[in-house]
Amino acid sequence: MDKQDLRDLLRKEYENGAGVTELSQKYNISINTIKSWRKRGNWKKKQKNAPSTNAPPKRKNAPQKIKGANEKEIKIIQDVLDGKNKEEIMKENGISHTTYYRKSKNARCLRLERTEKYLDKIIDEVYPDLENLLKNIEISKRNILINALKEIKGETDVKKINDIKKIYDNIKSMGNDLIRTGKLLTSFELLEIDQQLSNEELQLEKIEVEKSKNKINNEDTKIEIELIEV
Repeated sequence: MDKQDLRDLLRKEYENGAGVTELSQKYNISINTIKSWRKRGNWKKKQKNAPSTNAPPKRKNAPQKIKGANEKEIKIIQDVLDGKNKEEIMKENGISHTTYYRKSKNARCLRLERTEKYLDKIIDEVYPDLENLLKNIEISKRNILINALKEIKGETDVKKINDIKKIYDNIKSMGNDLIRTGKLLTSFELLEIDQQLSNEELQLEKIEVEKSKNKINNEDTKIEIELIEV
């Protein structure tokens, strides 16, 4: 696991209640380093079960809740980020397919969140005028198309027409690069993402259906045994 992945895991655990000293001992990282990460990343602990304004004050001798996020969950996410085999993760942690897909989704969200944060910063610095650039590219494409139509009507110079097409293709390619860099999705990419999400949901549904089938079969078997005994 790289440094940034580890930092994200520590942040997640800190926000769920773990203390700096606890994290330092658990991950063998200096307290000052964790404090520095906390300050730069603006880590904030989540407010859980906050008392209402009319709630009676807590007793001073009330037992303290155990701090820290579920270590098993953290380990699963860490294994996913490390690229460990799915079956191995399920076996080591004793989890089902459904749980694995849910935890791996959490891991992907962590990595996506980190990636998008840096990409947003880079794009804002390098392409502050991204919208204008894309607009100018579309205008250029339109002008080239108009000129190409005039050439086709007025002449039969194939070479000239091909040259215009090359210029158009180059400008189109630059526009596509900007769209990808600026994380603007084309309709085709949106369909791909939608299909991927549908496949994930379908996979989870299949797992639930299989579980239901097994439950029904077990109940039928139990009824048959009871009838035989009678």
